[in-house]
Amino acid sequence: MANATCYTPLQVCALRVAKLNSTGDAVAGAATGYVSDALIEATLGLEIEEGDEIIKKNGCGDICVNFKDSDRIKRATVTLNLCKLDSELIYLLTGGTLIQDGSTTIGMKVQNFDDDAIDGVCLELWTKAWNGSAQAAPTITGSVNSYFHFVLPKARFQLSDLTLANADSEIPVSGTGEENAGLNIDGPYNDWPTAVTQAGGFDSVVGWFLDDAIPTAACGFTTVPAQGS
Repeated sequence: MANATCYTPLQVCALRVAKLNSTGDAVAGAATGYVSDALIEATLGLEIEEGDEIIKKNGCGDICVNFKDSDRIKRATVTLNLCKLDSELIYLLTGGTLIQDGSTTIGMKVQNFDDDAIDGVCLELWTKAWNGSAQAAPTITGSVNSYFHFVLPKARFQLSDLTLANADSEIPVSGTGEENAGLNIDGPYNDWPTAVTQAGGFDSVVGWFLDDAIPTAACGFTTVPAQGS
């Protein structure tokens, strides 16, 4: 079996989100997706539930039962630092209310404390796949510059501490990632490769694959297409 992923994730070049419904599938529509290049950095982690340990000693103090269950993943953690106070992107990530002058977004309000929890988004990130001193270009992706494409199939976010000062501001949002068996196995934009589809798509809290391109960023919503299988 050949391995085409022995490369280093370098930089983070694009972020894409798609709004989810209550079943975990993407919501098709003209204002339910976003592609941005305003990401400074992303931090991904895992929360682990430690496996049970059972020790039983006999009357002479010798151990007669010695069992340690496997640790298990509870959820992913994710923090995104943005370089733009992009109201529409933050709205998709966190919920809230957009403030619009006609058809132009000029701001947003965060959620009220008694608002319903949002259903979350599918979050995708692209880093360069780096091979020593150059971007990797393996034959499996057509010998073109390749990227690591990370997927969190369901993530929920809140705006973190926003520092306004005599300096440029970073806009942090943080949240958690969950398993999601309801997501289209072709991805929210129906563009994941056949190998991902054959693996059943992404239903665990985080995963990745080698990709041959990144999406084009824009300041404004992007359309999420009708969902396939």
